[in-house]
Amino acid sequence: IQSTSDEVLLASKRGHTADVAMRAAAALKAAGFNFIGQMMVGLPASNIEREIATARDICAMGADGARVYPTVVFANTELSNMSVSGEYEPLTEEDAVRRTAAVLEVFDAMHVPVIRVGLHSGESLSSPEKAVAGARHPAMGELAMGEVTFNRICAEIERFFAGREKLDSGETLAVFVPKGATSRAVGQNKRNISRIREKYSAQYQINRIKIIEKSSLIGYNIMIDIL
Repeated sequence: IQSTSDEVLLASKRGHTADVAMRAAAALKAAGFNFIGQMMVGLPASNIEREIATARDICAMGADGARVYPTVVFANTELSNMSVSGEYEPLTEEDAVRRTAAVLEVFDAMHVPVIRVGLHSGESLSSPEKAVAGARHPAMGELAMGEVTFNRICAEIERFFAGREKLDSGETLAVFVPKGATSRAVGQNKRNISRIREKYSAQYQINRIKIIEKSSLIGYNIMIDIL
C-alpha cells in the first residue's frame, strides 16, 4: 500500500486504486494472515497531509506492523525522467526526515510497530550510481526516528518548564529515554543535543544535557528532570 490517495497512485502509475489495496488488506485479515502495511513518503502528487492520512488508513485496516520508505529516485527509471523534466520534485533530506517522522508519530500513537524505515544500507541501493536523488541518506531511518525523539524531548521540556524558573547555574537537564534509545536521542553527530541547546539555552538556560536510559520507558516516551 504505497498510498491510500488515488491522486498519488495515479500520478505514480501504480495501476490500481486505493480501494483495491484496502480490499486486499481486508481479505488478508479475514483469512487470518498478519498484515504489514508498507507505505512510501514523497511519491508524485503526495504531501505530508496525504501521507499522514495513509498511515492512519493503514492503522484502521488493522495492520500488525508497518514499513515506511521515503522515496528514492533511481537512475534510468521513469521517476528519474520525471525529475529531469521537472514533473516530479524529489525529496530533500530535510523533507524526507520531517515527513517520515510525521507518519512514525501516527503509527506510534496507534500502537502499530514500524519494523523498517528506509532502504537497508546493505542492499547497495543507496550508491550514487543507482540512487540519483531523493532520500538517499544511508541512515534515513535513524534520522527520522531521531526527529521523532527530538520533537518528544522538546514537548516534554516545555511541559516541564511551564510556570517554572529556568535552570540554575551548574544544573543539568536529565533526559530519560527508553533502553537502547540514546543514539536517536542524541542524534547523528549530536544533532539533537545541539538543537536543544540552540532552542532552549536563552529561555531556560539549558546548556548541560545528560541522556539517561530508563527501562520503564517504552517507544518514544520521554521523561525530564534536573540533576
